[in-house]
Amino acid sequence: MFNITPKIEAEVNQYLPLIQTMGRVRTFAKGDVIFRAGDSPDHLLYLTQGIVKSYYLNDGKEVILRLMSKNSAAFNYSAFITGAPSHETIECVQACEGVWVSLRDLDDQRKKHSWIDVMLRYMAEQHYLSMERRLVMLHHKSLEQRYRYFREVMDEGIAENTPMHCIASYLGVTPESFSRMRRNLTHL
Repeated sequence: MFNITPKIEAEVNQYLPLIQTMGRVRTFAKGDVIFRAGDSPDHLLYLTQGIVKSYYLNDGKEVILRLMSKNSAAFNYSAFITGAPSHETIECVQACEGVWVSLRDLDDQRKKHSWIDVMLRYMAEQHYLSMERRLVMLHHKSLEQRYRYFREVMDEGIAENTPMHCIASYLGVTPESFSRMRRNLTHL
């Protein structure tokens, strides 16, 4: 599965190096929280390596909304649009590195650099596609169908390197149910 929308891939690839001039490189360890629920977004992390999960808590359990990897903007897009505090937490599933960009600086620079609008459009498209993939996946009837869809459409690095309990949460099931389904798949 592609991580960059094909129709703007050439443009995005042209501007990716420019994103690095807008911020500074930051690294995070596995388990580090990049953004907490309740925070108002003031930065984004443009991932250059690693995997992060975006989730909220429901009765103390994580409900994973998105899994993101290289060339993804990790931040709460809904909170960015509305200016409201974030409802989700973004945490590293594995060690991550990316460009830490101030949203205020990004907005200020939009007036001078039209390429920033291309990057913001790309980020909006990726957010939309990510949420659409999850919605379509959740509407598949069986867990096996949801898992097969996940493997088919998700970035290969995410599908191969995300812990099984995170994939279970993303698929909307308990780790035990997910493990049982996977065991049955290997017996078919």
